[in-house]
Amino acid sequence: MSFLLDPVILLLIGLVVGKVNYLTMIFDDRFFTRGKRFKFLPSGHELFLASGWNLFVIGVIVTSIFWSYSSLLYINLIYFPWPLPKLFDGSDWMLNSGLPLGLQRSLAADIAAVIIFASYPFWYWLGTRMGLAGMKIREKQRLKERDRIMTEVLRTAIPKGGIIPLGADDVDAIGSVKDFLEKIPSISSTALTILLFVFDSHFIVFALTGKWKRFVDLDGDDKASAREKRKYMEAWESNPHFLSIIQVLRLVACFGYYTKKDVWKYIDYEGPLRPNEPPWYNAGPSCAISPDEQTGELGHDN
Repeated sequence: MSFLLDPVILLLIGLVVGKVNYLTMIFDDRFFTRGKRFKFLPSGHELFLASGWNLFVIGVIVTSIFWSYSSLLYINLIYFPWPLPKLFDGSDWMLNSGLPLGLQRSLAADIAAVIIFASYPFWYWLGTRMGLAGMKIREKQRLKERDRIMTEVLRTAIPKGGIIPLGADDVDAIGSVKDFLEKIPSISSTALTILLFVFDSHFIVFALTGKWKRFVDLDGDDKASAREKRKYMEAWESNPHFLSIIQVLRLVACFGYYTKKDVWKYIDYEGPLRPNEPPWYNAGPSCAISPDEQTGELGHDN
């Protein structure tokens, strides 16, 4: 800890805490307990008391630790990195951060130190504000973003052309996926939604591609190209830790695509028999095809 590093570290801690709190807000209480709700009328906005209180408590604990350790360093009661082997005197580390700055304690340095110590809560608070960006997203917006991400996954995984000329858009595969996400248990739907948000995040895209973009924004305005999106998905598949996760998204995409009657004729499938269907699945009247319709559509004679 030093005057050069403390504000940055507090900012990053606040960012992480705020982002975790953000996830508790947008994904309701199916994974997290948020406490009592208080609605502001007439706007209908909600104040989640438990979440705000958690941010405050964590902030008090974090800044208190930083104040205690850094102040003891500054007045030279401990050394850096106490209790590990000594590398720097406490005040030298706080003022110079291991760099050859040549700063020493003085009245001016003491005044500056008090001001910097007083700013510690601000850096934590600023980090939480950054982490909470977009926290007012409502369920309708969340579902809209989820569907947007899933649409791009489908378009990338199942493009137009190839052995089967129909792409995901040609058979409205996203419609089937939306219906699928509405029918499965809510805990599973929420888990898939979180997975899509993580898959789409700036941080993961940057780590795998070096581009500070969301997955849906890769390839820019060139809707005819999905080169960058395909490279991103290939990066997931080439990583042994991410492989099983990307396979989940591909399975959902394949479900939305290969349950379409227009696709069956290209794979010589005479469906729609699905043995041992899960209790939540309902194919609906649109999938019910008589034997005559099946043979007629596939060009077979009885």
